[in-house]
Amino acid sequence: METTNKPNTAEPIYIPAKAPLNLVQKCDTHLDPIAVSAPPPEVTRRTPEQDLIDQFIGHLNVHENDDLKISEIYNQNCKSKTRADVEFRSVSNIHWAIEAKSNDSRDKHNTVHKIFGELLKETGRTGRLDFRHAILIPLDAINFYSRAFQSIKREKYLAFGELIPIETVFTSSPGGITQLSWEALYDSFKRN
Repeated sequence: METTNKPNTAEPIYIPAKAPLNLVQKCDTHLDPIAVSAPPPEVTRRTPEQDLIDQFIGHLNVHENDDLKISEIYNQNCKSKTRADVEFRSVSNIHWAIEAKSNDSRDKHNTVHKIFGELLKETGRTGRLDFRHAILIPLDAINFYSRAFQSIKREKYLAFGELIPIETVFTSSPGGITQLSWEALYDSFKRN
């Protein structure tokens, strides 16, 4: 009776990313050496909205106003499917649901439309009757969003702000945070 020796099948061998790519590794079998390479490094994509949220949270953690200073945070992630981008309870027990948008992205014009959809979605979530709704934009984006919103009839824009209702518009920059009303955001850009 004849037996056939089958080579052991080797599992892929991953070399740490610090090692040069296209190494040749001997597998202690009769097979020829096999070429191996490092697994692809984790790609960290720049997310302007998450950068804005992180900056904003940093300011809120040390804010003097107890209506804004964070007591308990529920979410601070722009990728959440079940919560607003920023959700927290303030020291004075105000619950905030804040949607963040940034004009510092390739689809900046689409973020204008997304603000409305995200806010509508937040009002449809259950258990949010006592939450105050707001948006967060970069301080230097006020004119961008104001100009874009001015393509909407002013009375319809203001009615949307009452429908939600939008408590405030937060802006954030390295220097701190500011607030303006939904109406003031619309009126900020002055056409020549």
